[in-house]
Amino acid sequence: MRLTNWYTHPADNRYHVFEFRDAEMAGEFERDLVQEGIAFEKAPVEQMEGGEGMVLQFGVHRSVFKEALRVNHLLHGRHRAPFIAHQGLRWAMLLITAGMLGLAVMGWMQS
Repeated sequence: MRLTNWYTHPADNRYHVFEFRDAEMAGEFERDLVQEGIAFEKAPVEQMEGGEGMVLQFGVHRSVFKEALRVNHLLHGRHRAPFIAHQGLRWAMLLITAGMLGLAVMGWMQS
């Protein structure tokens, strides 16, 4: 089980492969790589097992892997949902944490 969308190429360790299951994100990744001037190879579209969806793959040489990984992280950052989606709950958690920290500092100062 892979936790990331990239891995070292199984046949040639000089390359890293980035996989996308969403055509829109793959298109943005390709556009961002071209914009950054990073050379890459794009594999033909593969159908996933069971015929459900597709896998788009990009091969990047290991000499430019860090730059491509940065592009990948920025892409996923643009598309991610907030950790706590409800704004009121987010502020409540922040205030509770600040209150607990304030109580801890007050307790430390009194001891």
